[in-house]
Amino acid sequence: MGMGMLEVHLISGKGLQAHDPLNKPIDPYVDINYKGQERMSGVAKNGGPNPLWDEKFKFLAEYPGSGGDFHILFKVMDHDAIDGDDYIGDVKIDVKDLLAEGVRKGWSEIPPRMYHVLAHKIHFKGEIEVGVSFKLQGGGGCGGCNPWEN
Repeated sequence: MGMGMLEVHLISGKGLQAHDPLNKPIDPYVDINYKGQERMSGVAKNGGPNPLWDEKFKFLAEYPGSGGDFHILFKVMDHDAIDGDDYIGDVKIDVKDLLAEGVRKGWSEIPPRMYHVLAHKIHFKGEIEVGVSFKLQGGGGCGGCNPWEN
């Protein structure tokens, strides 16, 4: 069993579609959840359909650990101060293989790529660009090979 840090790099969005009856530019943000640990991106004020976040979030991760759900859930929202935030869609990234490799090698990565944002699992609502890495606690394996480390 290994314990470490899962780092999510939320980079950008492309073609995000929200229902706004006033046709105002959308102000997208993302709620990120991994095994009950929640993080929230900043609101891309007037970011429109192609926001740039370039934010990193860290989550404690254990593998194999308890429970079998090794997914990061991204809930893409449109901030609306007047009548409440609007749901745009979800992205679900399976990180089981990433964690298994990270435990074995000390570090692993899913390079940044675009993921489809789906409303209610079927309606395409754009894409978000995300990269994910895992570093085993206590070192091991790859040493300083994480390109995201400063």
